Amino acid sequence: MTEVNLTGETLTIEQLVRVARHGSRVALSNDAHARVTASSAALDAHVRAGRPIYGLTTGVGALDGAVVSAEDNRRYQRNLLRSHAAGVGASMLDDQVRAMMAARANTLARGMSGVRVETLLALLAMLNRGVTPIVPEGGSVGASDLAPLAHMALVMVGEGRATFKGDALPGSEALSRAKIEPPTLTGRDGLALINGLAQTTGIGALSVHDARRLAGAAEVAAAMSIAALQVPIDFLDDRLAAARPHAGSVESARRLRDLVGTSRGGQPALRAPLSARYSPSILGACRDAVASCDRVLGVELNAAVDNPLLFEDDWLTSNSGTTSGQCVGEALDMLATSLISVAVAAERRVNRLVGQRGDDGAPAFLVPPGVASGLHSGLMVAQYTAASLVAELRVRSVPASIQSIPTCADSEDHVSMSALAARRLAWAVSTAETVVAIELLAAAQAVDVWSVAPTAALRTFHRQIREGVPVLVADRVLSDSIQAVVALLRTGTFDAADAHASG
Repeated sequence: MTEVNLTGETLTIEQLVRVARHGSRVALSNDAHARVTASSAALDAHVRAGRPIYGLTTGVGALDGAVVSAEDNRRYQRNLLRSHAAGVGASMLDDQVRAMMAARANTLARGMSGVRVETLLALLAMLNRGVTPIVPEGGSVGASDLAPLAHMALVMVGEGRATFKGDALPGSEALSRAKIEPPTLTGRDGLALINGLAQTTGIGALSVHDARRLAGAAEVAAAMSIAALQVPIDFLDDRLAAARPHAGSVESARRLRDLVGTSRGGQPALRAPLSARYSPSILGACRDAVASCDRVLGVELNAAVDNPLLFEDDWLTSNSGTTSGQCVGEALDMLATSLISVAVAAERRVNRLVGQRGDDGAPAFLVPPGVASGLHSGLMVAQYTAASLVAELRVRSVPASIQSIPTCADSEDHVSMSALAARRLAWAVSTAETVVAIELLAAAQAVDVWSVAPTAALRTFHRQIREGVPVLVADRVLSDSIQAVVALLRTGTFDAADAHASG
């Protein structure tokens, strides 16, 4: 797999995914190497000139009036890692930790943080040799993701814990097995490693990637439900889309039209249910939210997020505001909200699919004709599960980015909680995926039970579902079927590109 060259300015979400999930190697570009080296030298010059520098010659937070002597510098930088490693809760997933590491490394590659190049290269070595710190997910308030990054950085100096080749080990042993020499932290190396919003951007970028894939799958699920329910489809007419030309809605309507087809005759109903008729608007809003998040995360991955910051014109400030995650948190919150709406509409279509068909007396809950519908319950409880998940999505729907609670003896009196927004989005993506998988399961069953003749594009997707999940005849454990469709969804089988190829 192609190596990802970190320049500090060009990292994409797709490259981050390759590093985090597929083991792509990372390297520091020559220009970035030179900038980092020059920045470290410039920082040393500021220290020699006697300028007070936050987190190097002073304490941090409300302790910024305390002086830290040059003699205490190395001990202080290590102490910062220990004191800030106050994370709690479940461990971050390995891909999330690797995404966080890569995001922070790319920010440091901007050459504005004063980190020593040896320290940055040690972080890259951990990524390349598979040393993954064990990091509690909780603790960041989004004014730098201090706690999770401190747990990450502790491993670099031989403390903390990490996994290496499947084993959970003390940090020192993990480094030893990977043949990585722990760097000696000097200057502001320790603070440079724990500043920034790498947990937010790492988890957020993975979630945006996954949400884009989910949006494509949700369109396939909605299209298959619309086809199975045999509702009138004039709401997909391109003239309606052009009458209110939101970019996402126009694209979702086009894709649904390609999937469902354009002809539907002999239908007595005048209008489709709103969960179908509004599908271009609901799914289009999700497309727009993904696009917005993609732009925000694209900027953030390549931003200088630190305090202090050093500039090429020799200006240094210990008053940087770039460590606020507000703009990122708000974008991630918006996408999570949009995904909840996608799941709500999907569950409503599932409810219609499993309900009694009044026109021909077909059994309820998608039990095949000729099968005793009292003896067999069909997909009845799959809809219960979808309803439960939608309820839980609603319970956890409050935006994280409005939850500021002052910290650090009120010296930090507004914080963004952006890491909570990223973590909530990751959970919302996973939960909405399951609801959409249940709709795909139900819609595929309806196509079979009701002998629907879908378009060629939908037949392709129906066949892919059936290759992993056979049609339900007699009752079986539905959890296995649901998880099989979730796994299929996560392969990207239902992405938009595949649909165009199929249609």
